Amino acid sequence: MRIKKLLLILVLSISSLMSQDTILFMSYNLLSYPGTDASTRNGYYKTITEAVKPDILVVQEITSQIGVDGFLVNVLKTFSPNYNKGAFLDGPDSDNAIFYDSTKFDCLSNTAYPTELRTINLFQVRHKVTLDTLFIFSVHLKASTGATNEAQRGREVDVLRNVTNSYPPGRNFLVCGDFNIYGSTEVAYQKLKAVTAGTQGHFIDPIVMSGTFNQSQYAIHHTQSPRTRQFGGGSTGG
Repeated sequence: MRIKKLLLILVLSISSLMSQDTILFMSYNLLSYPGTDASTRNGYYKTITEAVKPDILVVQEITSQIGVDGFLVNVLKTFSPNYNKGAFLDGPDSDNAIFYDSTKFDCLSNTAYPTELRTINLFQVRHKVTLDTLFIFSVHLKASTGATNEAQRGREVDVLRNVTNSYPPGRNFLVCGDFNIYGSTEVAYQKLKAVTAGTQGHFIDPIVMSGTFNQSQYAIHHTQSPRTRQFGGGSTGG
């Protein structure tokens, strides 16, 4: 939950009584994909995803079914025929999508939860060996600094927490995406982590960082835009 959560990689353990597997999970903001320059960008996306080889890849800022199909065929399937896509729901603004290794997972559903700006999507995936179901939320919260934007991010997290607070004990869920959160005191960050009496709907940040996130000592954790100048609709980060 950092400045610009463009790329997140997690290693998850999925287990049952009889078997266990370790999977690689990745989240990536694709920046208005496909746009007008997908053919140029695809090679770079291939370099990154082929190096990681995620078992599950959740993306933000994908804009259409054409984009989902194109990313699957022109990026992921160029190095592995096993990748498949989940159902795509076209909402307002840019959208979320999921890709996965079809030898390990089935994608059961995609559920949309509208917010003031972008839809929060819930992807349910089931591991083929353990039969465990993982509930994956993808968010792209309101960008920019200032009290108004921070308050809107908080309301968008309220939508998410209304869902997770209803979950029974023992359900496996996580949230990924582009949070646009600038520090640990932000209301959206606090709401994600808040423990609510009688529920288990809160989230646990695997990285403990306090204060503002763009401090130099936190650079190793930053997943913001690497651009030093603005072009093609992308924000700067450096």
